[in-house]
Amino acid sequence: MLCAEPAQAAADHDLQLWTPIMLDRTVYKRVHGYLEVIPRIGDNVSGLNQLLLRPALEYKVKDNFSLFAGYLWLSNYTDAGVQNEHRIWQQVLMNKSFKRCLLINRTRIEERLFEPLAGTGVRLRHLVKVNYPLHKRIYATAQDELFVNLNSVQGGPQAGIDQNRFFAGLGIKAMKKARVEVGYQYQYINRSDQFDDQANHAIVIQSFVGLKD
Repeated sequence: MLCAEPAQAAADHDLQLWTPIMLDRTVYKRVHGYLEVIPRIGDNVSGLNQLLLRPALEYKVKDNFSLFAGYLWLSNYTDAGVQNEHRIWQQVLMNKSFKRCLLINRTRIEERLFEPLAGTGVRLRHLVKVNYPLHKRIYATAQDELFVNLNSVQGGPQAGIDQNRFFAGLGIKAMKKARVEVGYQYQYINRSDQFDDQANHAIVIQSFVGLKD
């Protein structure tokens, strides 16, 4: 799934720090409340360039199969000012254990609204993740996520492969319902012909609270 950087294409490189926090709490029986808070520090880890808030409701069909519906607010901080994006999103999450490994599949559809552009962009995302225990509280983890734009927005995203993210690291189970994953992420973003593509190298420290997976 990992999209290799084209040999002939130029790309801008940036060192970043991502510190997402994922929260999950039971609301009623199989209905859960879900929230992600995701600050992203870029420009060679010199300042905040994105902030995402992603609330949702989750319905657990089974212990290893969940449906999500939610909203996202994203702010991009650029030299030209703050640019906002709003998304409605739906998601299917499935987990499967194979011997000692945990395999996670996540498919998400996003309807994206960009200020001040007209039109709605639709994007499909699919993530595959594997966790492998190394110790009682420590596990190795790796994931790959492919993003595909299903349509074009004038002045915005164009139909086709949008980006790919690959992450590898270690997870630490701090307590029964809290864990932290620390690792490296390579993000390659396809951009229009007017700009070089973007290659981001990110140190990721992500925290999960109340999540079983």
